[in-house]
Amino acid sequence: MAQICVTLAEETTAAIIDRMVDLSPSADLFEIRADLARELDLITLLRARDKPLLFTCRSVSEGGRAKDAHPERKEMLIEASKRGFDYVDIEHRVPVYEVIASRVGKGLVVSFHDFEDTPQDLDTLYAEMCARGADIVKIVVTPRGMADVGRLLDLAARAAAKGGTPLIALAMGPLGVPTRILAGRYRAPFTFASTAPGAEAAPGQISAAVMDELYRVRRISERTRVYGILGSEVGQSRSPQIHNRAFAACGLDAVYVPLQAESLSGFLEARPALGLSGWSVTRPYKVDILKHLDEVDEEAALAGSVNTVVVEGEHLRGLSTDGVGVVVPLAGRLPLEGASVLVLGAGGAARAAAFALRRKGAVVTLLARDPEKAAEAGRSIGCDYGALHSAAQRSFEAIVNATPLGGGALRSFSPVPAAAFRKGVVAFDMVYEPKETRFLREAREAGATTVSGLEMLLAQAVGQFEAWTGMKAPQDVMRQALFGAGEAA
Repeated sequence: MAQICVTLAEETTAAIIDRMVDLSPSADLFEIRADLARELDLITLLRARDKPLLFTCRSVSEGGRAKDAHPERKEMLIEASKRGFDYVDIEHRVPVYEVIASRVGKGLVVSFHDFEDTPQDLDTLYAEMCARGADIVKIVVTPRGMADVGRLLDLAARAAAKGGTPLIALAMGPLGVPTRILAGRYRAPFTFASTAPGAEAAPGQISAAVMDELYRVRRISERTRVYGILGSEVGQSRSPQIHNRAFAACGLDAVYVPLQAESLSGFLEARPALGLSGWSVTRPYKVDILKHLDEVDEEAALAGSVNTVVVEGEHLRGLSTDGVGVVVPLAGRLPLEGASVLVLGAGGAARAAAFALRRKGAVVTLLARDPEKAAEAGRSIGCDYGALHSAAQRSFEAIVNATPLGGGALRSFSPVPAAAFRKGVVAFDMVYEPKETRFLREAREAGATTVSGLEMLLAQAVGQFEAWTGMKAPQDVMRQALFGAGEAA
């Protein structure tokens, strides 16, 4: 189980001490980044500590601000070692031999940082760093793809299994977020966190409060079940909030992490090292994941889309809760039997929604920007289809946006013109960030009943939780995690 080491990037001794006091509940130790400070009194810092301190003076070649060979950097590291800091970080590529000789067995951290790539021979690098006499080895890399994350975690797992020098193995950036959360699974003594969102000392760092309260990283061990959300852009996903709160409420030794991947093949290569018990699937992998599964439930197979994978030993089973995520909120607004519903899009989410609605008796028309894709999806589901630009000319009782338009970099767009809406219809947007998209705003202004994508997210998350755990989902907890106490009642 890994402790939380909070990196302090403040510029003065007084500011560093203030931060240590503020963050003491969430931190097990603090890293003092001397290279980022303009004034530093080591004795005052040591007297003020109530948690162990790691002293670091990061060189320029390793991503810091201290000149590699500058005498002042060497002097600071030697002084920190003599003054009695609990740990001292010495870089493998820019070593200070005097500190190495005096600190072996006394909290010597030998570190390596690559801000451009991931070395091919990680085993040799680890062996060389151990040979310097390290008490802890810290290897931080920049993954070019998810496969690099897998290679790094594979090294961490093998090092832990052999019981050698403890290894902190971290990958920077959004692809590497799981390595920060799951450090305890690989017996790392600690992992690094930022003081607050926006104050990251390295790409991909998570705030100490989130690491502590949401991910419960101190409890993660080799026995912890790991789940996550797979997609190309999952950094802002609300799913970790929902599932981690649910796991905690049910007393489960489990964690749910972002699994951002640049390609499906990269993720599949990294999957064995991640040791997943299941995962959610979002854009753009809901359709392509099917051919990599051993079994697909009937509804997901007929819809041609999977948003949930359950790992049963070596067996991968795919299913879809996207349809439930659309049907449950819509059914609360209008009778679905015989209702005319437009579904916008032809991807995995659109297919799942159209299929589920059709099974409930709705008369579904699938509209997409690419008419050929709409026709292919419509024929496979057994519903009508057409071009997206025809939406404003069609009559409907409900309209569902299953395209990415309205979220992320596309938040200024809507898949249909405002003239498509009229009073009395129901407008449902699968996009949930922002909560009110342009699609929903224009629908509301036209007098339509609007349904946020957050309701879909909650409904489909309930299905996922129950598929993974075999337990009844704590829906009140999940709703509160998503909407907050004010909307949870």
